[in-house]
Amino acid sequence: MQTTSVSLLDRLASAGENSDWQRLLQIYRPFVFAVVKSYPDLESQADDISQETMMILLRELPTFKRQRKGSFRTWLRGIIVNQLRKAARKSRRYRQPASDGPRLEEQIEDLNNPESLYCQQWEAEHDKQVLDRAMEIVRAETKPDTWKAFQLYALEDKKPNVVANQLGLSTNMVLLAKSRVLKALREEVAGLVDDF
Repeated sequence: MQTTSVSLLDRLASAGENSDWQRLLQIYRPFVFAVVKSYPDLESQADDISQETMMILLRELPTFKRQRKGSFRTWLRGIIVNQLRKAARKSRRYRQPASDGPRLEEQIEDLNNPESLYCQQWEAEHDKQVLDRAMEIVRAETKPDTWKAFQLYALEDKKPNVVANQLGLSTNMVLLAKSRVLKALREEVAGLVDDF
């Protein structure tokens, strides 16, 4: 398990190592791809738009300065919106919209509007997917017994003494397992997800 208390964003901002960049891609590539695929008119371009978005993210991240809660998420959403707009302008020349619903431009502007229901859903989905990916990463770096104790106690809400008996550990070891895994998760998502 990683022992540094420096967040992934901080490490990347100060010339992060290749493993830090890989971690960022592992967390964000699936999310960005899912967002782009949610626009039926651009679905055929999802790979290209996602790749371009990730390239911009990787190129510009060293200059990103976190100013307040949610600023990274807002910054990322802005990059995605700009890439969607760019793709929509190009695709308009070649074909009519595939859907009968709102125009593509309106859908993209909904994502850009923090007051819209779609934007709020995007933010909730962002946090969920980032946490899910971070849990996968931390789990892979955690001893199996430690993870199992965390899972039973923190995720499945079993009492620590029950978990201790089930796993043949002391109650203190179960409490420590939860503390260590939560610390690693908080470090992994610091600056990416707020209020965790």
